[in-house]
Amino acid sequence: MKEVNDRLRVVVVDDELPARQAIHRQIERHCPGLDVVYAAANAAEAYREIKRLAPDVVFLDIRMPDESGMELLDRFPERDFYVVFCTTYHEYAVEAIRKQAFDYLLKPVDAEELKACARRISDHFRVGSLLKADPQPDPQRKIELQTSGHRHFVKVGEILNIEASGSYSTFFLTEGRRITISKNLKRVEELIDDPGFFRVHNSQLVQLSSVQRCNYRSNTLTLMDGSEVPMAVRKRDEVRLRLEQLMVDVEGPKRRRRREPPMAAEPRPPLGK
Repeated sequence: MKEVNDRLRVVVVDDELPARQAIHRQIERHCPGLDVVYAAANAAEAYREIKRLAPDVVFLDIRMPDESGMELLDRFPERDFYVVFCTTYHEYAVEAIRKQAFDYLLKPVDAEELKACARRISDHFRVGSLLKADPQPDPQRKIELQTSGHRHFVKVGEILNIEASGSYSTFFLTEGRRITISKNLKRVEELIDDPGFFRVHNSQLVQLSSVQRCNYRSNTLTLMDGSEVPMAVRKRDEVRLRLEQLMVDVEGPKRRRRREPPMAAEPRPPLGK
């Protein structure tokens, strides 16, 4: 298994030698976390080498003779690598989104945009690797919550979020139930001990699978019961990454098939920005 700090393996695909060499040099110069392991001159060669080398990232031209970059991707229905399109043409951006491309860079590739793309890829891989390293949580596992005179046995999967108020924490559960116990949020985190929960705010511990919508203008998360919880500004990037990692098709080893979680009141930025 690749370690979090390992360099990510890259295959470059472009039918034009100068363009192929240019992106290769730029990656070597500006992206220390990426390692170009092969540069292919056409889709057929790329298909063979991607199957052989199993890269983490493919920088892919779109317009190529015989077989386009889009057609090449169709040959990988179980794709487990990031795709960054590098092209001279603007008009393929919508199709790139449909192909679940990670980024869309216009030639000549700007060094700052390339570095930003590489950082985002590394961040996604880091968070995904950390989540995969954790044992799979069991939503049927129960924890014991003690209130005055009562013991409640609650399934972890029923917990939407926990809200802290001083030394007390209130568990908000499915079906509108709530239980308040005399523990601060740090002790609650230790009690739950589940990587599916994330401290999105000093006062909020959220089960990420219960998040239905994010609003990065008001810095709130909407949960499956319709309630809204605050999100700390400094936590936004990690919340976004963790939510994206949950958007995985669990049928088969599709390691990094992602869909962007809905971001309310925030227009999606153009690819490549």
